[in-house]
Amino acid sequence: MPKYTEEDLGRAKKLVAVGFTVYKAAKDTGVPYETLRRHIFGINVTGSTGSGRPTVLTRTEEDKLVEILAYLARQAFPLDTSDICDLVQQFLNNLGRETQWKDNRPTRFWLSRFKARHAGVLASRKPEILTITRAKSLTEEVVGAFFSMYNGVLVDLGLEDKPDNIYNLDETGLSTDPRSTRVIVPSKSRDAYLKTASCGKATYSVLFCVNATGNYFPPFVVYKAKREPFDSWMRGGPPGTAYGTTPSGWMEGNIFESWFQTIFVPEITKKHDGQPTVLVYDGHGSHMTYRTAALAKDNNITVVCLPPHTSHAIQPLDVAVFKPVKVAWAQILKRWQRESRLVAVDKSVFPTLISQLWKELDPVHAVAGFRGSGLFPVDAEKVRSRMVGPGSTSRDDIPSPDEALQDAVLSVLSPEQSSETKAALANKTKRRSRVQNKSGEVLTSESSLQRLELEAAKRAEKGKKSPSSQQDRKLSKKREEKGKKRSSSHKIEKPSAKRKVTKLTTRSK
Repeated sequence: MPKYTEEDLGRAKKLVAVGFTVYKAAKDTGVPYETLRRHIFGINVTGSTGSGRPTVLTRTEEDKLVEILAYLARQAFPLDTSDICDLVQQFLNNLGRETQWKDNRPTRFWLSRFKARHAGVLASRKPEILTITRAKSLTEEVVGAFFSMYNGVLVDLGLEDKPDNIYNLDETGLSTDPRSTRVIVPSKSRDAYLKTASCGKATYSVLFCVNATGNYFPPFVVYKAKREPFDSWMRGGPPGTAYGTTPSGWMEGNIFESWFQTIFVPEITKKHDGQPTVLVYDGHGSHMTYRTAALAKDNNITVVCLPPHTSHAIQPLDVAVFKPVKVAWAQILKRWQRESRLVAVDKSVFPTLISQLWKELDPVHAVAGFRGSGLFPVDAEKVRSRMVGPGSTSRDDIPSPDEALQDAVLSVLSPEQSSETKAALANKTKRRSRVQNKSGEVLTSESSLQRLELEAAKRAEKGKKSPSSQQDRKLSKKREEKGKKRSSSHKIEKPSAKRKVTKLTTRSK
């Protein structure tokens, strides 16, 4: 209930009219200072008296704004705080409404209160990168066809209620960069330095494999190396951990095939005793070789490849496992840096840290991943909820009849292209020409253009054909042909190498 009445507000206004300051009048009458100030200066006085601080936008306008923000998030175009301020500023300008804000741009205080008023509908999240290829690949047709096929496989194999026989595998990179969270520094500090043993650019590739009940295989670590691994690279890891090397440090077909044959197939055979098993993973070339497919067929393992560019929504490891894994890995890195007194995480250290990570793997995350991806229990609706719209920014697709708000949305999402943007887009589609330069030579845009013009002039000069030069070429060509005919008619057969050897052998006798 408000602590002041209409009479208190009227008395406060009269006090200000006779010379009292707003602060003094508010203090004497018990009316909140901001409320009295807004009424005195006529700043967006909306709502009933005593209902709290009035908002710049009306309740209806804020509801429309919330609806727009939710719509844009579903289209994979979520707005950050700066975008929201741009949107509100443009909306107010379109309405021709003056506010207490400078240039009608919302303040941080308004933004924080706006988010608090709609905390049940809006939330702040760190966005995940979704390429345009992935967004376009996850369609109703693709999802429907995949789940129809997948459900048919489980039914045919009798695995509808056997999560222990359904597996998923994928690899991820574990970086040695310990900068994962924000830190506290003095407010006047411009920089926040963090001492580390190295620059943190090293990344180790690790293959994860888990079934729908949350049972994890030991990890498969792939090191970047051109030769065989040292024994120190393989000490201290979880029991049963596999190790391999590739020149790139990422999974390749030959080592995946070796792991599949020596680790996965024997373990599946031992655990399930020849019962049918389903293995789900993406169709990357490193995961699918002829030998791998033959081994799967011979051991009653059905491989189900995910549709291209859909692993972010249908792969259990991507849906619910890798994110908590990265969070736990960041804490392990931080603890290692402090306990080791800033020793770099090289290949001889990595197995120990991966052992700590494996102790923190939670089966609940794997089960949630299979459920969230709709693979067990089978539920295509789980994936449909992750589908994004076409991302259209046309006026007809914006869910608001308010033209001022529609114009504001379009101005934020589809601003008019600057001359620099137009030039860059034109340069992207322009035909490219290779610029000839010496090894180690540095070129500027001006010098490269001059060189291209010079090369074009040389080619044009070379392409000019005068009548005399044409006749000279024809005569020289005829002479060459006559010379070839004479040499072929007077050609003397040379003794073969065998004859020479025979003669030499005879002479030696």
